[in-house]
Amino acid sequence: MKKILALILVGILALSLVACGGDSTETGGDDNGKGTAPQDLVMGTGSSGGTYFALGGAMANAMNGKLAEHQISVTAQASGASVENINLIEAGEMDLGIAMNNVAANAFEGVGAFDKPVKNVASIGVVYNEVYQIVANANTGAKNVEDLKGLTIAVGPPGSGTVGLTEKVFAAAGLDINKDINPQNDTFGDAATKMQDGHIDAACNVLAVPASSIMEMTTVMDIVYIDISDEILAKIQAEEPYFVRKVIPAGTYDGQEEDINTITCKAALYCRADLDEETVYQITKAFYESGDEIAQAHATGKEIQLEGALEGITTPIHPGAAKYFKEKGIEVPNN
Repeated sequence: MKKILALILVGILALSLVACGGDSTETGGDDNGKGTAPQDLVMGTGSSGGTYFALGGAMANAMNGKLAEHQISVTAQASGASVENINLIEAGEMDLGIAMNNVAANAFEGVGAFDKPVKNVASIGVVYNEVYQIVANANTGAKNVEDLKGLTIAVGPPGSGTVGLTEKVFAAAGLDINKDINPQNDTFGDAATKMQDGHIDAACNVLAVPASSIMEMTTVMDIVYIDISDEILAKIQAEEPYFVRKVIPAGTYDGQEEDINTITCKAALYCRADLDEETVYQITKAFYESGDEIAQAHATGKEIQLEGALEGITTPIHPGAAKYFKEKGIEVPNN
């Protein structure tokens, strides 16, 4: 009798395991029953005080609200910005990152800050217009780039596109940033503080307009805005046509009585080329359909638009992003 009872119990246990979903193919599946494992992705932004840092956090929060149903999450992470983000994506240490489009172009060619062409980076699309802004202590009397010779200047955070662009701007003006000025590699926030404390004379920034770090300076000190001449722009455009003229209207910043003649390029979102098509499709969709929500947290979000999403992108576009753009009737260039 005991043996019969034991066999009955074993049978009941076996039936219970089957009834409770013993089929391992369904464990870990999403709500579509596809068995997709959750993906926790990391997106490189920039340094504190910069547009990338604050905007990247707003982007991740907005996208995550739409990506949750697909078991995808994006975590914004501080970084050295453009150059470092591209390098970390290439190394597989980041999944996404914001970068200047000229920096990405250099990366694919293996020039400038890059020793060899990148292979595991793909474009998603434009985020906003980058604007190069040089500000100086009014006591310097500086008006143009040439006037900055001999001064102590924050040329941009390490690993940022700001440093590379500053080198180009100063070289076009006949200056070597390693010899003709005293360069400092500060974050945009630190540069603002050092300007106010009198430790540096000027700061170079690639930021959205208006930039919070520059607005901070205007509250406690008199600053001047350095124009980028037509001659400097022409020399830069001869090698990198991504840069175009940008005029910052008078009154954009407190005490700014005249227009600022400077230059601009595009900030774009990039990803690992080996991310699967469906994942990047969902990320692209969530990103471009979150502009209004992002704008509530960061003013630059208003520039996140499908119109012009591929403007200035000369590097390969991820198939997942291309799929979304084609659905929206946007022509995708064969980069």
